[in-house]
Amino acid sequence: MKIAVTAQEGRIDAQVDSRFGRAPFFMIADSETMDVYAYDNSAGFSAGNGAGTSAAQLMAEQSVDALYTGKVGPKAAEALKKAGVKVKEETTGTVEEVLTTALQNIVTAQTDEPQTELEIPPSKPVAPGAIRVAIPSDSDAGMTAPRSGHFGKCAYYTLVDIAEKDVVSVQSMRNGGHVVGGCSVPVRLLKGWDVNKVMVAGIGGRPLTGFQNEGIHVYSGHGDTVQETVNAYLQGQLGPIQQDQVCGGGA
Repeated sequence: MKIAVTAQEGRIDAQVDSRFGRAPFFMIADSETMDVYAYDNSAGFSAGNGAGTSAAQLMAEQSVDALYTGKVGPKAAEALKKAGVKVKEETTGTVEEVLTTALQNIVTAQTDEPQTELEIPPSKPVAPGAIRVAIPSDSDAGMTAPRSGHFGKCAYYTLVDIAEKDVVSVQSMRNGGHVVGGCSVPVRLLKGWDVNKVMVAGIGGRPLTGFQNEGIHVYSGHGDTVQETVNAYLQGQLGPIQQDQVCGGGA
């Protein structure tokens, strides 16, 4: 879900601007990744007529779901309604205060929702004495598969069993989860496949917390193929991702 807040400056600590169409900036946050970016609205700020409807079109183009601002005019309100953007008027304080409350409410609501049943296809048992590492992949070619840049939307997960410094088993499992139930689905898939560690190109705050709650360690992977990623791990070149290292496009 994307949230936009009208801001007097392009910073997270800026005050909320009471104007919609003529706000100098829009601060836009993504609840999936917790990424926040500033959109310069200088064109709308200095526009003659139609600033509100132009800003409403901008909200649609940025795929915004909810807008926090001071006041929205009737024409802009109608355009926002048609675009499916929910509007919260009379918003005050700083952008950070507004986004913190809004994002916390979203995460709480999603956590409270009952999880849908997920049928997890069986994987081979973990090799004796081994740990199981999962690497998002673009094909089922095993160790030669290209590493995927999207852990939740990858085509496959390559499961690699490692005993000490040796690869003892490799299998490819098709990913059918993320589009069905959001970021929690890959967590449940990999937990169901007895994965101990996952190596990703990037990840958002919510799925990282989900993995950590399940005891699955998340590493920042690199390399073009599964083999290169595994080699980097075995050589001690990969480290666990922390909450302050979450990115904007890892899902």
